Amino acid sequence: MTTGNVTNTRKPVVRLTILDSAGHQHIVPVIIDTGFTGELALPPRYVNRLGLTIDDAIYGRPVTGEFISIPAGDAVVIWQNRRRSITFLEVDSEPLLGMQFLWNHHIAIAIDAVANGPVTLTPLGG
Repeated sequence: MTTGNVTNTRKPVVRLTILDSAGHQHIVPVIIDTGFTGELALPPRYVNRLGLTIDDAIYGRPVTGEFISIPAGDAVVIWQNRRRSITFLEVDSEPLLGMQFLWNHHIAIAIDAVANGPVTLTPLGG
């Protein structure tokens, strides 16, 4: 199980451990975004700080409606005490954890939805 909290700005946040290009671990607060269908979105400042490489592009349709090319790359994270290879998108936003990453997890956000309310992510069996 992974836990986090709802911030004062009403965002459900958990901490994600991302390995940089040298294999060092960095803990990054990420917002759970159930409207984002990808795995992980990182702003350029994190991509640069971690030394991650952009080596692909994914075509997507943001809320504006038009299809665009979004820079993408591969990263390794530590999730549930295991290394996991993922695809990240480089976007101008806060770090986002999307539904492809969270698939097969139970997501619980405090029903009270108050600052510092609990957030839990629990892997489902199978």
